[in-house]
Amino acid sequence: MLHVFILNPDGSIEKAGDSQAIARALRTEGARFWVDMEKPTDDEIALLDDVFGFHPLAIEDTITYTQRPKIESYNHIGDTCKHGYFYMVFHGPDLETFREKLRTREVDMFVSEAYLVTIHDEPMTAITDVRNRAKVDARIVLQPGIDLLLHNILDHLVDNYGPILDFLEVELDRLEEEALGNPKPAVLTEIAQRKRELLNFRRIVGPQRDVIAQLTRGEVPFIRESTRIYMRDVLDHLARTVEMIELYRDLVTGARDIYLSSMSNNLNQIMKTLTIMTVIALPMTVVTSFFGMNFDHIPFLHENTGFWGAVIFMLLLAACLLVMFRRKKWL
Repeated sequence: MLHVFILNPDGSIEKAGDSQAIARALRTEGARFWVDMEKPTDDEIALLDDVFGFHPLAIEDTITYTQRPKIESYNHIGDTCKHGYFYMVFHGPDLETFREKLRTREVDMFVSEAYLVTIHDEPMTAITDVRNRAKVDARIVLQPGIDLLLHNILDHLVDNYGPILDFLEVELDRLEEEALGNPKPAVLTEIAQRKRELLNFRRIVGPQRDVIAQLTRGEVPFIRESTRIYMRDVLDHLARTVEMIELYRDLVTGARDIYLSSMSNNLNQIMKTLTIMTVIALPMTVVTSFFGMNFDHIPFLHENTGFWGAVIFMLLLAACLLVMFRRKKWL
């Protein structure tokens, strides 16, 4: 689906979603516009080449999913594209997909001083929120400048990491409690899965911090100094996100250690119980094997009292051992 918002130099707004309007805005000096492609069709993808004249490699990266977060400069000037632009790949979180499987959604961007083009195969809350504001009044979004529009989208994307981090904190606390109180094999499997997912999460968020850092250092010419201050705020949020991910990785490792310790303690308790039972049964075995349970010839006991005397003697031995274990705090 194609969404187009055009702010003409005279202050008028166009929302026509056709190639002619985009081409006209591209040729108009001083015009600013935003093109958002959600689940783009082949015809809409063709606009990237037919109307904008973007580099084929950038278009190929746009079509290919799971690109690494990055920013690339394209300064070539063609028949259609009269000025340079930057191609960006960013990833946005989504709480629902995180509950099922820890993953992000990719958004590809072509950005210059005059326009912003966003392409994403799945609906993204951050872009939808900004787009809804543009539907009400596109001037609010476009008049401050394309660099501030880019900041608004990136800021919304990064802010969505907050609920994800809260969700991960709750999940890791639950894993620690289960690893300590109910260490089942399924808990270890889930711990390994969370650790693997956090590694992938770190692989995505880490490079995004580098992308935002480039926007704050003045390496992108059309990002104004006043906008770089806001970009630094986004960079700070990303840095905190990376720190929290590193902390959660340590917590996952700690949960695994707790699980292994709990399993070891349970095993020790089982071995302790079995050892005590064996030690208590040992003197009974000695008594019965020494006399061969021949009650007629047990010394100092008459024929009728031999059996019960042996039983009482073995019970006294077991009681004495239990008292000794209790005093030594083995029980």
